[in-house]
Amino acid sequence: MADDLPISIAERRLDNVPNYPDRHEPVGFMLRLVKALHTYGVPSYELERLMTNVADQLGYGLQATVVPTSITMTFIQDEDKPRTYVIRSNSGEVNVDKLSRTIDVAYAVINGEITTEKGAKELTDITNSAPLHSKWWMILCFMLVSTAICRIFGGGIPEIITASVTGLIVGVFVNIGGLRSETVSNLMPALSAFLATLISFAFNYWIGLSSTYIPVVSGIIVLVPGMMLTIAMAELATQNLVSGTARLLGSVVIFIQMIFGVAIGSQVAAIFFGQASITTSIDHQLPQWTVWIAIVVSSWSLMMLFQTRSRHLLWVIATTASSFFVSRWAGAELGAATGAFFGALTVGVFANLAYRIKQVPTAAVMMPGFIILVPGSVGFRSLTEILDHNIIGGLETAFNMIIVGISLITGLLVSSIATLPKPKIKTEPADVEVIDNAKE
Repeated sequence: MADDLPISIAERRLDNVPNYPDRHEPVGFMLRLVKALHTYGVPSYELERLMTNVADQLGYGLQATVVPTSITMTFIQDEDKPRTYVIRSNSGEVNVDKLSRTIDVAYAVINGEITTEKGAKELTDITNSAPLHSKWWMILCFMLVSTAICRIFGGGIPEIITASVTGLIVGVFVNIGGLRSETVSNLMPALSAFLATLISFAFNYWIGLSSTYIPVVSGIIVLVPGMMLTIAMAELATQNLVSGTARLLGSVVIFIQMIFGVAIGSQVAAIFFGQASITTSIDHQLPQWTVWIAIVVSSWSLMMLFQTRSRHLLWVIATTASSFFVSRWAGAELGAATGAFFGALTVGVFANLAYRIKQVPTAAVMMPGFIILVPGSVGFRSLTEILDHNIIGGLETAFNMIIVGISLITGLLVSSIATLPKPKIKTEPADVEVIDNAKE
């Protein structure tokens, strides 16, 4: 059914754009490679570096500018006039498996191991390959992630039950309902927050909740743009100011959509269930050992949601558990900002070890580890407090979010994992025959 839907300009395949270079030509290959990497969410500073290496190996000079919604590339070769191409592209769904395979193609071309013609064919195969895990697994994992995150955030049994139902319903809506319309897809954050708020207030009316906030944020945690916010700050820290600012504003817009959904949901819920408000206190706590079960469950579920291969599960669990323990310990002893710093440092170190020892893609272990570290949930809470007319508390929480975000980025930079793993580039240039064959 999804194949019959209208395709936006941002999603249009380059093969269907009139007069674009053929994908088997070096320039055509590089244009499709950069669009694929951009779609899979590679940060601007890494994408520009990687594409420069590819262009150097193929004998081209390259100037590239990458922002979240477009790519501009200028190619220069010998006496030819510079050729500039602009690609309209948005980041798509996170897919670690396809991202890793696409980066492998880029490295193979850099090292002269394959021609651009073969690389183009592999890119097509990657794009057309089926997801590792079906949408029904995605729906189940939405529910499990919401359940586990609710416990990690301190929820009790009533909150966990509410978060489970919320995650299931939101998972069905995102994976099935959102595919029907581009407009619905664009409004997904607001609609999901609306549903989550209705469900939370309904369960508060039926069984009583200590916190209506925790089930809401747990139910939509996968949609909260915490990772997007972290990448934005990393781009700003690496002087990619245009891309970082655009991504930062994009994350703010998503937050605003979610808060709008919560506001409307609260008003509608008041009609059916009486007046209620977003409360954050917890009156009862489950045993501490249940947190570690929640970490294991969330690690497995996030691995499935991010389309990571099952053989990487132990590294994902080790990274998530270690970063959680370190951040909580350091936060209790030295403050929240220091806890975020050491948590991010732990994620970076484990991602580096996983890549060096078992060639595990860094994204496979970093993204689950950051779900419980990124300031996304903090930002959501700050806007919620402002919505509840607690202006001072909301601004204070927002300021804390900024400090935590800076601490996270500093931890990543210190761990030297703010970049993707460096390819093992050969010192000698690719054979001329390789480039010539690719042009034919």
